Amino acid sequence: MLSPRKALFFTAAFCSSLSSVWAADYQPNEVIVKYKEGIVRSRSTMNQIYNNVGVVKIHRSGLFRGLEHLNLDGNKTVEQVVSELRQDPTVEYAQPNYILRALPIETQANDTLPVAVNGVPCIFPGIPFPPGCDDGSQPTTRPELKPAPGEVNPPVADPDLSKAYGLEKVGAPQAWAIHRGDKAFVVADIDTGFDYNHTDLAGNVWRNPNPSDKSDIAGFDFIHNDGLPYDDNGHGTHTAGTIGAVGGNGVGISGVIQKVSIMSLKFLSGQGSGTTADAIKAIDYAVAHGAKILSNSWGGKGDPDNKALGDAIERAKEKDVLFVAAAGNDGTDNDGSNPSYPAAFPNDNMLSVAATNSSDMMASFSNYGKKTTHVGAPGEAVYSLMPGDKYKNLSGTSMACPHVAGAAALLWSYHPKWTYKQVKEVLMKTVDPLPALAEKTVTGGRINVFKALQSAL
Repeated sequence: MLSPRKALFFTAAFCSSLSSVWAADYQPNEVIVKYKEGIVRSRSTMNQIYNNVGVVKIHRSGLFRGLEHLNLDGNKTVEQVVSELRQDPTVEYAQPNYILRALPIETQANDTLPVAVNGVPCIFPGIPFPPGCDDGSQPTTRPELKPAPGEVNPPVADPDLSKAYGLEKVGAPQAWAIHRGDKAFVVADIDTGFDYNHTDLAGNVWRNPNPSDKSDIAGFDFIHNDGLPYDDNGHGTHTAGTIGAVGGNGVGISGVIQKVSIMSLKFLSGQGSGTTADAIKAIDYAVAHGAKILSNSWGGKGDPDNKALGDAIERAKEKDVLFVAAAGNDGTDNDGSNPSYPAAFPNDNMLSVAATNSSDMMASFSNYGKKTTHVGAPGEAVYSLMPGDKYKNLSGTSMACPHVAGAAALLWSYHPKWTYKQVKEVLMKTVDPLPALAEKTVTGGRINVFKALQSAL
């Protein structure tokens, strides 16, 4: 399994100074600040704060008041600005705009890691290094969303279903005899976007009933700030396919939930990296537009003070939204001193997922945690969708996470009046115990959606 550092080196091996760049785990000249509630902040007070730290641009969320993403002039370091802001009596907290990444994926023989479609990828979005690289911020050729295809009725068997061994492991085929899903139920795939025109996915793509002037019909692209969240990496299409590739359409495979509406929210660039500020926008957008489950196959090490991200997950909880997260691919303990976030956050609506393989062992690369990692799910050599009507085996906790998101969606759409707490509790109580997960996860088992549905009958 490629570690995060090795995966990054693989895509830019020519870069002799890679180690120094990797150390910059946040965007230069950017901070996120949250102001205290109940304190009056006059315009002159705010202008003084902005002038003191060198603010050149202010980004405010229309969905959450009191949170600002600030661009700085560079005359002070991010550390200096954060320290000064934290001393201001009007500020609740200030932090860097941390970089987050699609969790590295182990590839099969003769495969390569995804790279940008436009050329050599940059190490971080917005930073032109190596010189001439593509950071994914420039408009690319992204296809328009095609009209939704009609439903195949009666269902026709999906020819490659047996290739997706994870479906059997989580009891999905047996569960479909009880419930196949509901198009009224919305899951947000927060990732690199996905191929919303993929033949095996298009029928389950969310259609925004009230799109904005950005034409955000299938979701939103926070990299390009428009309504075409197309996948220029492959990671997001793969995760979306595991959640809800159309079942019974006579094409390819099926997701864990066969009928659903999947919202595409792209905050990770073609190189698989993005910022905390954009992740927050994606979370808030999903919640505001009716998603009940958020699938998150991304994260980062060493950001325990990323309070802005934790707060966004907490806001989702207040709206009864379940946050499913990949545990990470370092093979380390998330209960320890260097966990992967957001999976290690203690938010009550968090459901963190370790990866298992076809032999019911925990994948060698998978993070774990008796206190912080809740369940296991198939994450090694998982067969799912890729852009352009293609399919591929990929590995990682990134692949385990959408199995759980799909299972949660199948269960919750069967009991639409339930709360996230009930869904999480039933999924955790009905796991298949696995010796490999004992003492490694909260439940010591792999999810079984058939047993979950049966227990709720």
